[in-house]
Amino acid sequence: MKPISRSFGMFVRQIAKDGMLWGIGLAPLLLGVMIRFGVPYVETVLSGYFHRSILVPYYQLFDLVLFLMTAYMFCFASAMVMLAERDENIAQYLAITPLGRKGYVFSRLCVPVLLSLPASIVLMLCFSLTIWPMRHLLEAAILMGLLSTVVALLVVSFSRNRVEGVAVGKLSGLLILGLVVPYFIESGLQYMVFFMPSFWIASYFLDGNIMFLMSALITSVLWILVLFRKFSTKLF
Repeated sequence: MKPISRSFGMFVRQIAKDGMLWGIGLAPLLLGVMIRFGVPYVETVLSGYFHRSILVPYYQLFDLVLFLMTAYMFCFASAMVMLAERDENIAQYLAITPLGRKGYVFSRLCVPVLLSLPASIVLMLCFSLTIWPMRHLLEAAILMGLLSTVVALLVVSFSRNRVEGVAVGKLSGLLILGLVVPYFIESGLQYMVFFMPSFWIASYFLDGNIMFLMSALITSVLWILVLFRKFSTKLF
């Protein structure tokens, strides 16, 4: 446990020295403020003009975006650190210390995800537009953590440096688009994005069907299993 703690301490120090990563860490808080106060204001303006609710039916979708963004930013920052450590051969060095490969991956990938769980819940309690039962908060935190792990694996697996990592991170954001599909497409066409965990996550919280929850878990785990081998090869 001590090697993992030291490794994570090194991880935190690297983030503290990087202005971009500081910004990434603060982004969920800023987004929360925008959603909590900006969206209702825009809804008031639009509903006054059109004389009907415009954004209210999508308040849950805004909440899901906020939920995802917290874990996403944590994992994206972690991916950026891992890319820098790979370029400087730090990852390879740490892999042959008592920390080992498993300890390194745990401190760089698993710990940020675990930290994102309470952070996501706290932000939701402060800034959500709808009421979330605690059970759903826990479920959403876990599902968004798994989805964000997929993003981190994609960034490290398909990037040669941090510049490419930013580009891949933006492209991997396409996986997030599955969140909006169930809210705008009611026909069977929505299942064209069945391979996106985000689609099943949104479907579950919109419908409450436990099968959608299982599908979200299965697709996320499959993505992680498929990507992890390439991630390990690229990193070490």
